[in-house]
Amino acid sequence: MKEYFNNPEIKKSYIIFMIIMVIFLIANYIMIQVSYENIRSDYIKVLGGMTAKLVENNPQLETKIVLLMTKELTKEEEEKGKEILRQYGLSESLEVSLFPYIKDSFRNSIMNILFLGIILTGILFILNYIQYRYFYTHIRSLSLAAKKIVEGDYNLKINETKEGDLSKLTQSFNAMGEVIRGNIFVLKKEKNFLVDLLSDISHQLKTPLSTMILYNDIMLSKNLTKEQAKTFLSNNRDQLNRMKWLILNLLKLTKIDANAIELEIKEQSLNETIEEVIEILENKAVERNVKIDFISSQDISLSHDRLWLQEAFINVVKNGIEHADKGSHVLIDLKDNKAYTKITIHNRGDVIKEEDLVNIFKRFYKSTYSKKSDSIGIGLSLAKSIVEKHGGYIEATSQIDEGTSFIITFFKF
Repeated sequence: MKEYFNNPEIKKSYIIFMIIMVIFLIANYIMIQVSYENIRSDYIKVLGGMTAKLVENNPQLETKIVLLMTKELTKEEEEKGKEILRQYGLSESLEVSLFPYIKDSFRNSIMNILFLGIILTGILFILNYIQYRYFYTHIRSLSLAAKKIVEGDYNLKINETKEGDLSKLTQSFNAMGEVIRGNIFVLKKEKNFLVDLLSDISHQLKTPLSTMILYNDIMLSKNLTKEQAKTFLSNNRDQLNRMKWLILNLLKLTKIDANAIELEIKEQSLNETIEEVIEILENKAVERNVKIDFISSQDISLSHDRLWLQEAFINVVKNGIEHADKGSHVLIDLKDNKAYTKITIHNRGDVIKEEDLVNIFKRFYKSTYSKKSDSIGIGLSLAKSIVEKHGGYIEATSQIDEGTSFIITFFKF
């Protein structure tokens, strides 16, 4: 009941209704008083007329007659009087209209009651109309807004400043519109993401597929020696491996960007995660004649998914190995304090141009200065997505005299 009266419209309606009822009671009281005055006046007229007639015929009985008119009668006297009047046709069943004075008072009372009833009915009708008009106006506005949303107008918003259930309904409707707009935005974003992804995959697969088709055509149309055929088959194998690596990493990147994976975050040693990365890349470092050095003054724990974060580290360290000078070092420096945990991967070798630094984490970006013809430009983009999925931040710096550094930071606040 209390929640019901929290609605200002209901509260206002009941206040107006109570005011009308009070006015009606006061008016009814006044009408009864007027009727009472009229009846008393008619009573005086009747008794006065009867007294005048009796005194006119019997002047000596004037005092007795007045005393009888003002004296309260006993039950026995009332019954005797009724019996006498009944003999002349005057009884309680006689119509009011046959009484010369009472009929006017009765008619006036009836007219007053009808008049007051009509006024009260009119006021209640107007109040009911105003109230329901208010409610149905809001309902129609909600219905119209819902129709516009169905038609595609998702930016519609209904303004409501009052309190109560209608205001809550309006706020819920606006919230629903916000959710729909958000979902539409996400769907459009996912659609654009899918279009871009398909375009990227198509573009990246086009070159190796064309190369493989060309090699196959040569092997089918030319008489090649065993060594030549082996060379073409080896090249096809390299292209297949490249396509496999591309597709697998694209799938990983797509899952992360689409929030389709659930990281198994738990507190564990970051040193062990990095050491396993070094073990995985040890053979590649030996092939490039590069040594990987890991510096850490203590065992540091970090909440992370070991497999996914290793994927990010592998791509960054692998990039450092591939661009480091032969015989040089790739340095992994792990630092920790109360504010953050920082991993710096540094190498000396190919320098990243300043105009490329802002783009190296973009998907399929390849610098015009790159010396690697087989570079695809997806590893660093994948690493960035994984680090950000862990709540971290990755950046790169590169200078001719100091080399290139990739700095991965995980803040603790």
